[in-house]
Amino acid sequence: MTSRVLRTTRIACALAALGVSLSAQAQTGYTQSMHLYCMSEPEYQAYPAADDISSRNPFGNGCIRDLHDGRAAVLLPSAIENIDRVPRDSSLRRHAWGFLDRNGRVAIEPIFEAVRDFRHGLAAVKWQGKWGFIDQNGRMAVPPRFDAVQDFVEIGLAVVTLDGKPLLIDRQGNPAGEPFEDVVRAVRLSDGVPARATVQYKEEYRSATGERRYGGTGVVITRPLGDKGLYIATNGESKYGVVDKDWNWVVEPVLDDIYTQDSGDLATGYGADGAVMVTADGKLIGADQQYESMTPVGKTFYSAALPRRAGFAVLDRNGAVVATLTDEEGQASQRFADTIVYPSGEHLMALVPGQPAPVTLGKGLRAGDELEGYVLFMDDSSRAAGLLTPTGAWLHGDTAPAWLADANRMATRDGKVWLSDAQGALLNVVDKDGRALLKPETVQALQNQQLQPLAASVPGGPLGLLGQSHCHCDDVQVGLLLADGSTVTDSSWSAVTPLDDTDRGYDAGLTADQLRYAAETADGMVLLDARGKPIDLPAQQHIGMYHHGYAQVYGDGVVRMIDRAGKTFELPENFDTQVVAPGVVRFIKTAADGAPWGLYDFVAGKELAPPAFRSIGEFQNGQAIASLGAGRVGVIDVQGRWILPASHLGAERVNDTLWRVTQPGKQENEYERPAAVFNTQGKALTAFMRGLQVGDFGDGSVSAGNSERRWIISPDGADALDMKDADYVRLGDWMEIRRADRQGYLNASGVWQIAPSSRIGTAFQGTPARALAADAAGTHVMDANGKILATLRQGEWSWPPRSDLLIRHYTADRGTMTDYTDLSGKTRLTVEGMGSAFSEGRAVTQLSGGGVRWVDAKGALTGPAFDALGPMREGLAPASEDRSYGYVNGQGQFAIPAQFQALSGFTNQRAVVTTEEDSRIIDPAGHMLAQVKMQCGIRTLYGAAGQRLWPLRMPHGCKRTAASRAY
Repeated sequence: MTSRVLRTTRIACALAALGVSLSAQAQTGYTQSMHLYCMSEPEYQAYPAADDISSRNPFGNGCIRDLHDGRAAVLLPSAIENIDRVPRDSSLRRHAWGFLDRNGRVAIEPIFEAVRDFRHGLAAVKWQGKWGFIDQNGRMAVPPRFDAVQDFVEIGLAVVTLDGKPLLIDRQGNPAGEPFEDVVRAVRLSDGVPARATVQYKEEYRSATGERRYGGTGVVITRPLGDKGLYIATNGESKYGVVDKDWNWVVEPVLDDIYTQDSGDLATGYGADGAVMVTADGKLIGADQQYESMTPVGKTFYSAALPRRAGFAVLDRNGAVVATLTDEEGQASQRFADTIVYPSGEHLMALVPGQPAPVTLGKGLRAGDELEGYVLFMDDSSRAAGLLTPTGAWLHGDTAPAWLADANRMATRDGKVWLSDAQGALLNVVDKDGRALLKPETVQALQNQQLQPLAASVPGGPLGLLGQSHCHCDDVQVGLLLADGSTVTDSSWSAVTPLDDTDRGYDAGLTADQLRYAAETADGMVLLDARGKPIDLPAQQHIGMYHHGYAQVYGDGVVRMIDRAGKTFELPENFDTQVVAPGVVRFIKTAADGAPWGLYDFVAGKELAPPAFRSIGEFQNGQAIASLGAGRVGVIDVQGRWILPASHLGAERVNDTLWRVTQPGKQENEYERPAAVFNTQGKALTAFMRGLQVGDFGDGSVSAGNSERRWIISPDGADALDMKDADYVRLGDWMEIRRADRQGYLNASGVWQIAPSSRIGTAFQGTPARALAADAAGTHVMDANGKILATLRQGEWSWPPRSDLLIRHYTADRGTMTDYTDLSGKTRLTVEGMGSAFSEGRAVTQLSGGGVRWVDAKGALTGPAFDALGPMREGLAPASEDRSYGYVNGQGQFAIPAQFQALSGFTNQRAVVTTEEDSRIIDPAGHMLAQVKMQCGIRTLYGAAGQRLWPLRMPHGCKRTAASRAY
């Protein structure tokens, strides 16, 4: 059941301020002259049935609304106003709502500001700004005290709004059931026993301390601003400002929009006074400058366009103007990383991060290569003439070394730039402060050397490896180029090899002093420290890479382990050993295929776990993935004990505290394989869900879930917050939670008989009561307790009210088809098109080729095609032809001609029809029983014989003015 939409206009609001009744504005109209016509706007239906003729008509009955419970709402001159005070200007001022009976007589005089239709013997009415309910005699059944109301439903309850909160009441107006949670925004009830209830939720904001706030307070958080507890927010009226942690406005909501930039600690705002910078402490920069735009330039500067194309102001991140450029200078500027280079007269200028003023570069220069903020400038002869570093150090002229002129190539490593000539020979290494790190003798010594740069993941570590170059010169030495620019070589070394793969996470956090290298000599491999000094370890035939702080060495026919100090550890005789944790190796005793793996602690010299595993992975924080075979995967500790049993298809590490495991079994789509998240104590934090995804949620928390259900897992992995089907996003210290509508079912006491969930259901009907429920797994038949009784096959299912059969729509070769089935899903009838429920032996089907027709009980198409066709009621069905509406009989002939713009179906021998000029109540013969039209500028009710029924008399002067004509 949907609510009638009541619309007001700005004129109505102005009249209300003058104390004039708003009742006229509840009547929806047509174009600007809406009061001259009797059509209203019908209720919107998202998925109308084929026989829902009202959804295919842009108009509904207006001057007389449809009959419900034998009553029709009508807007007439107010019974509590002197008729002579009712304006005769067609404005409907001083009109009010009342009700007619089925024969068109005034049953309840027009005294109300607004009304809803009668449902189950009661109708909602608005009196003196508040809503209540009346019975069919017009007596007040529930006094008017509510801000908003919905209709009563079959279980005898209605949803009303009081002080902004929804609540349930019974037919006496008493509260029913438990109060709804604060997060509930609205509840919609439908017929059926129990009653379907759709729950809408407010936006919820939850802080890290557990505090909860809700939307609807005039503050809507959109995103955090900086790290000082400020937030960009709107006031609910599309105006933006900034609030503090207590949601008090720091920047009033006067801006049209605010955009955060890069890291989110600065923003750009736009409003009536132009563009501004919004700082992380809530200050507006440029509010009095009327900047036309404010654009970030890299990560350091902002470009503010001055009014009337007068140029650009360049601001730093503190909002200080560091330079003002003309329009021509701005158009010619270039950005290199975060440095801005622009011409100013004959000179080239640079704006460098951290520099309070522009750096003058000089004349006759142009920018060449740039890497990580280092910019090489060339002169008119295309030779290098200057180097600008990311901090603003400028090597040029007298401050430039002589070798800079030969610079042709650049490479960066560890924040330093390596400069080479056109042939690739290294000239020097320069840091951000402009210091050349290599001594002249070092550069000279490197000329005949092959220099292999090393990875820069460990600050302060050696810069490169020295080795034999292509010239095969006799004076070439092998060694290390250290971070201070010096070299260490030894004539006995033939090659040097790094022993640390610093990109692997197992040895993360290494310092430069911990790095190790191996030098090859005639006597074997020698272990070197980070300064190239040999460590006290006899030469070995082989030294392997360090892993978890240990390396495997081979010498004198024996395999041993060493630590970074060169201390050796013995290993038992095995076919293979591999380091998997600090001081621990996995081992197999034989080379046999499928030989099991065990664990051995070589520091303590003891076996931790006997060979029993098909595989053992790398340990991290004391745990690793292990397997006993296909579909038998789990997680073990370093003692070989199972943390997660070997009963899963696979496992993957989420972080230091969490594992994601998958269920074994046949699965067509691996993406849909059920998975769950466990912590390192073996506790399940989520259910096994199809398509479970895991990701970072910010502040160390982890999000997990799929389209149906979601969890937020605490940073320590100890527990998880079940968010059910809610969407959520991190907003600084707050989490915004948005919940989709949920459906549940209430009994006559207002108690949840079926708790709200994401499952979409129909109204209950029949005996015993049954309903359809749809979720990701399909469509089901459920009982009144929510128990699933049957699952239906794929398709679009519905269960029309008062229908014995279910309806399934689907697409086949012939187009859209409709199956009519029993509650078990067994097909009883199949028809072409999109069919409706049966009524008086006939259904309506919307054909794929256009038009609608009847379908008989055998599924055969019968009767002519119409533009629209409603259900047969009492031998007549509403039908449309050439955009007009009338009623057809069982032979498909118009028994009541198509001469109306809107109409209702027949109920108890009565229907309501509307033309542009009037609305009428008619009988099955088409005879008019009552008519409402505009007469003398006011709404007037007439009876079957044309006699005026309301108002009892017309205003003075009607017969003597042009306004007395009927419109």
